[in-house]
Amino acid sequence: MKLHDSLDHAVADVSADLPALVAGSRRQGLSIRRRRRALATVGTAAAVSVLALGAYALVPGDQGPSDTGVATDIASPVPVGALSGRTAPITSGGVAAALAATVEDVADGTFGRFQGDASNREGSAALLFEPENGSGPAGQVFINLQPLAMAGQAPYTCEGYLEDYLTDCTVRQLPNGDTLRTYREDDDTEVGAGSQRVVAEVLRPEQRLRILVFARNSNPWAIGELRARPVLTTEQLIEIATQPWWSRTELPVEYVEAGNDLELYQN
Repeated sequence: MKLHDSLDHAVADVSADLPALVAGSRRQGLSIRRRRRALATVGTAAAVSVLALGAYALVPGDQGPSDTGVATDIASPVPVGALSGRTAPITSGGVAAALAATVEDVADGTFGRFQGDASNREGSAALLFEPENGSGPAGQVFINLQPLAMAGQAPYTCEGYLEDYLTDCTVRQLPNGDTLRTYREDDDTEVGAGSQRVVAEVLRPEQRLRILVFARNSNPWAIGELRARPVLTTEQLIEIATQPWWSRTELPVEYVEAGNDLELYQN
């Protein structure tokens, strides 16, 4: 049994309908040309750690949409400038917009279908991202905002942590007291042989928050198609995951407002 299967079993009683958050599409669905956008740099003194008990991936729905899967590019129709510091209650569109904005801030490329969910005091979002450089299908990028309890008991280490599935696991403490854990998984059963997934996770005890971000070298719809490496590096994932404004209950108001105009993919 691979990691994805064991985690599906572990969260079988979780109430959030995470499969409904599917964020993948076939590569031809990625027709949105990304426009660069300047976002104010927000401090990144946070921490990243790894998924153990929470929902690990978004999977395809039974049916795709009737259109080509083109989604609205939030970089142009709903521009977000410098963050004001104001917040608003988290929404499904808001968490998707926040993920898209942070990916856009660290990498150049095109985006595909966005999905998001904010329910039961958790947030999840995913999208497809195709970098400007390299070849192969779009890769899936995913974020999950969970209660810290889903990471198990502290201290959070690599020793004995899903060692049958994970490689290159590293852990370090950040100056603010958060824990940063990163790792990779190869050949998961969802995408298949040759698949690669790199993960960064922040365990933030002050907020009782767990932030998981991952990127793949493919997506569940691109059967047999692979890139040479995941679409984001570990360093880029860390920058996304350590943004200090991530929360299970609220987000910067600019992302919540942008999410109101973001076209989310529906099963």
